[in-house]
Amino acid sequence: MLLLFLTVLISACAPTSTPPPTTATFISATAIKAEIPPTLTPTLEPSPTVIMIPTGTPIPCDAYETFCVEDAHFWLPRPIGTEYQNEVERGYRYGSTINGKRDPHHGVEFINELGTPTLAVADGRVLYAAEDRPAIYAPWERFYGNLVIIQHEFPTLDVPLYTFYAHLSSINVVEGERVKTGQTIGNVGMSGGAIGSHLHFEVRLGENYSDTRNPELWLQPLDETCGGIVVRIHNQNEKQLRVPVVVERVGVSESDLEWVASLEAYAAESDPVGMDDLWQETHAIADLPAGEYRVSFSYAGQYWERFVEVHPDKVTAIYFLIEE
Repeated sequence: MLLLFLTVLISACAPTSTPPPTTATFISATAIKAEIPPTLTPTLEPSPTVIMIPTGTPIPCDAYETFCVEDAHFWLPRPIGTEYQNEVERGYRYGSTINGKRDPHHGVEFINELGTPTLAVADGRVLYAAEDRPAIYAPWERFYGNLVIIQHEFPTLDVPLYTFYAHLSSINVVEGERVKTGQTIGNVGMSGGAIGSHLHFEVRLGENYSDTRNPELWLQPLDETCGGIVVRIHNQNEKQLRVPVVVERVGVSESDLEWVASLEAYAAESDPVGMDDLWQETHAIADLPAGEYRVSFSYAGQYWERFVEVHPDKVTAIYFLIEE
């Protein structure tokens, strides 16, 4: 009996293992008021509206004062396979005119050798598959050369989404054909107004030439750890300001900066390009590894900067209101 008693006593004093921490629940960037559960302290004030980002750290969402981390629509696989050059050409981004040397760019480019397979980025129906001899989708005839247009339906969109594949050397589909994601629809070429062999790729939410959207904000990142940044710069009259923006990645300290890109503002006024319905951005960049970045520019003799965080599969939005 004495031995049994000692056994029970020792068991009762043994330390218990600490339970694992619970996993935080995050809300989307379309911030909602957090519901406060009943507590034993009736005098508690409701907590402020916050954005919960994947780090689990709540931050106030004010894109004009700090930044907002928001849900992205990186839905579309690349139109070029991984065994080829499937990174967006950085020298001629969406909306760029290369400082007035070219027409505003309504898409992005994938530079590849002649004949490289071009892939459908989503299931859909072929709307057009021919040389763009009639100027229906471009400002003049044969602007795109051999062109394939695919219409896609996404449940979360109220309107169809269209993808354009231009300057092809050959076309492998016909109008009305149903295609699958990853299906070869043609081959890279340099037909139409192309300078050198490449694929010109567009995303549109309408059939008009100004209904384009920045493909960088729709294509899946090259790496699952990557996200994007959108910037909006305007004055008190909502006029878009054409200001070049510099993006740098922060290292160990804020003084340790690595240049990433210089972003030209989207073309505006006489020949505008389309902006995202939510962000109405003037600049954008994707495929950024998660981490801290500085976004800066100079305007009217003043210097502006903002330190922001990029998170995987998210878009960081920052806005600047310039009083003129």
